[in-house]
Amino acid sequence: MLAARRGTLLHRLIERLPELPVEQRHDAGLAWLARMASDFDRSDHVGMVSDAIAVLDQPGWNDVFGPDSLAEVPLAAVVGGRVVSGTVDRLVISDKGIRIVDFKTARRPPATLEEIPSAYIRQMAAYVASLEAIHPGLPVEAALLYTHTPQLFVIPDGLIAAQKLRIAGVQESLSG
Repeated sequence: MLAARRGTLLHRLIERLPELPVEQRHDAGLAWLARMASDFDRSDHVGMVSDAIAVLDQPGWNDVFGPDSLAEVPLAAVVGGRVVSGTVDRLVISDKGIRIVDFKTARRPPATLEEIPSAYIRQMAAYVASLEAIHPGLPVEAALLYTHTPQLFVIPDGLIAAQKLRIAGVQESLSG
């Protein structure tokens, strides 16, 4: 039970800390956990804040957690005659392209890309296809963040392409 709660708290830290200047994130995270997570001790709080900041500083992906990014972005698009809707945890759009990250709080996160459940890859492929429909011509990169570890898995374009939705005429929500 504490492992699931830890994942939820990490998720919330990763949502909230990007709004703050980098130099304030550590202390603000500790203050927030002191108020919201009294069931954990100070050393747990320090570990959670350190893990959250490590995610935000992920090489090559820190723009998704930067000041120009958005959190909890609802998406809806028609892709190949199919209505796709969901909510992306983090999104950033630049003139170079779009990047999305979806958070997962699995108690037993995968150790490798190959261990990620195919449903999550399909979910990300649907989000990518939706964003390609909304913003034609902009490349879209997708990643999954397992908050328990925390570990960021960038989903290769080939894997996304292989999973893009092909069935027309079905409405589906892929939030989760």
